[in-house]
Amino acid sequence: MAYTIMRFKKDKGGAVASCERHNERKKEAYKSNPDIDITKTKYNYHIVQAPQYTYSRKIKELIKKYGCKTRKDSIKLVETLITASPEFINKLSEKEKREYFERATKFMKSEIGEDRIISAVVHMDEKTPHMHLVFCPINKEGKLSAKSILGNQKSLSEWQTRYYEFMHERWNELERGQSAQVTKRKHIPTWLFKMADNLDYLYHKLSDVIENINLIGMKKDKTEALEILSEFVPKVQKFSAKVNSYKDYIRELEIKVINQKYDNKELAEENNELKKQMGDKEFETSMKLMNMQNQLKKYEKYIKKVPKEILEEIDRKEREHNYYKDKEMER
Repeated sequence: MAYTIMRFKKDKGGAVASCERHNERKKEAYKSNPDIDITKTKYNYHIVQAPQYTYSRKIKELIKKYGCKTRKDSIKLVETLITASPEFINKLSEKEKREYFERATKFMKSEIGEDRIISAVVHMDEKTPHMHLVFCPINKEGKLSAKSILGNQKSLSEWQTRYYEFMHERWNELERGQSAQVTKRKHIPTWLFKMADNLDYLYHKLSDVIENINLIGMKKDKTEALEILSEFVPKVQKFSAKVNSYKDYIRELEIKVINQKYDNKELAEENNELKKQMGDKEFETSMKLMNMQNQLKKYEKYIKKVPKEILEEIDRKEREHNYYKDKEMER
């Protein structure tokens, strides 16, 4: 299935510079970032050209233009991540990709006002093409208020729906995930949480053993590492299959759940509101499920570093084990 994706992140004054460095590729350290292929950075392009000076200066100009009152903790910039599910966006031609991001920008202009947009840059140098559109959250009344523009969870869900409908007019294969307001609670088996804990234990144990191999090179450590891998790899495969079965639900949760690393009073209030809507237990379960997805990415990245011949040997042993297990059950 192909989905539209739109994410918002609110930035205070101190985070604006780091946002600009990432979006406009102004940081030399990105050359060592494995998620960025610097040989493709030249293919990045703007739908809305960034100011010749800085994001911060542009924000100050807009605040002055509209006579906005500000506080020390005011949200002065909203980052919008715009893309689509990889299976859709990656199959588009370069011309169609540009059309997708231009249409998304047109939608944003109609929602927030064209002059509020500071930059809209498409990154082609990461795994999935995506656009970072940043704007100063000055509402129609000329007040600096991210809350009045983005609103609560219900308003965010309505944003998602309007965006989907606008994009769907052009690409009818696109779908909108079930509304956050009607998403039903999913039953998540207890064993999945236990497996997540067990995999975390195996991951750290494996990391320690491999560190010893690098430092000392003991044969017994190599044997132990192989034994742990033989348990770890099949479990990650099972874990992956189950976690990925919840990917649509997780996508909805990402829309609903506020990213807690951006801690401020406004977000804390929205988190509390979400807890009330979902209930403490479901909220906690949902957060754990989202964390599982991050765990899975870490484990799969780790397994990619394992030599191919070792993975093939583990796979052979696992198939052999399952074969004899089936035979035993047939008796």
